[in-house]
Amino acid sequence: METWIAVVAALAAAAAAIATVVSGRFVRQQVREMRRQTDLQQAIAEGSSSPYVWADVRLQSRNGWNLEFVIGNSGPTVATNVRVTIDPPLPTDHEGAFLEAMHQRLQEGLSSLAPGRTLHWTLGPSPDLVNRSGSLAHRVRIACDGPYGAVAVSEYSIDMADFRESVARHDGSFVDVAREIAALTKKLPEQSKPFRVRLDGEQD
Repeated sequence: METWIAVVAALAAAAAAIATVVSGRFVRQQVREMRRQTDLQQAIAEGSSSPYVWADVRLQSRNGWNLEFVIGNSGPTVATNVRVTIDPPLPTDHEGAFLEAMHQRLQEGLSSLAPGRTLHWTLGPSPDLVNRSGSLAHRVRIACDGPYGAVAVSEYSIDMADFRESVARHDGSFVDVAREIAALTKKLPEQSKPFRVRLDGEQD
């Protein structure tokens, strides 16, 4: 009898030990999953609150002819220490000194770029830039800091050859409206001339 009691006790102890191990593993798995979910939620929160800095080459909307280099921040927060490198540098055959200064300033870093803000630099007439020989691809690398520290570096290529055979569009702007108003104003009679009514009822 005592032997059977000892055996049963040993089996119970073994079962308890196995249950403890299984329970411990389950608890550790739960803890790991909770940590993973916490890290994921923190990453999502930081990502949704981080600046999004981009760079592009576009047609100038005011004339639909010149190309311009544009940097903007489409994120919800201010980007700081914005560094942009372009390899090879954008062509400098038009206003070269200004573009060289732009490259240097972007490499050294802009102090800040607020949400919704864009910076523009004129590159020159689009036919001169897109019909050059050789590769027209420029590798762009963008690095900046946000409210949670360094933002993931963005790298991609801008190929000016993509503009070939595309339609040059001039979408119009308030400048065009102002010009039309000024042109119409010139066609109006001078208001400084005296306005006279003749006796026959006709106006001079």
